[in-house]
Amino acid sequence: MIYFVRHGQTDCNLNQIIAGQQDVCLNEHGLEQAKQTALSLRDVEFDACFCSPLMRAKQTCEQILAYHPNIVPVYDERLKARYYGKMENQPSSAITFNRWLVGADDEQTKALQMETIMELYQRVADFFDDVLQAYPQKNILVVGHSCIGRAVAGYFNGLPPENDFSTLKIPNAKVVVFDK
Repeated sequence: MIYFVRHGQTDCNLNQIIAGQQDVCLNEHGLEQAKQTALSLRDVEFDACFCSPLMRAKQTCEQILAYHPNIVPVYDERLKARYYGKMENQPSSAITFNRWLVGADDEQTKALQMETIMELYQRVADFFDDVLQAYPQKNILVVGHSCIGRAVAGYFNGLPPENDFSTLKIPNAKVVVFDK
């Protein structure tokens, strides 16, 4: 089983600011969310843990692994949040097109130096191809970001209807389990 956990809340989440690959920390509420998620996962026996190298994911992962002291997290660049280029640290409302629709305004996405949804999906698919080959029939914890969760859902469940990943939103500190 794959246990995907989105990191807890940050001030960027709260204020609807695009953090992207900026290294922001959990806020007080996000830290409490991470603790509650950790508590809910305390009895799961994980065989391995993979985590985004960004601080908000690391902080969430640390809370979970406090109940699993024998598991050492592997930080993988492919689990970083989507790169938003010129839009990082901007209000999410500044993006006026559906950034989660495959092929939607790829020209504008590239002009803003953003990673396309399919580029993101491909790096997540490459990650899971590697992990599933190395860890068949294991319980794997993966801690990342909303965008990574969208790609994970697409990987395990197939691309969403009309290739619109906006329908796959995962709340902060939510656990989603995928059966390999």
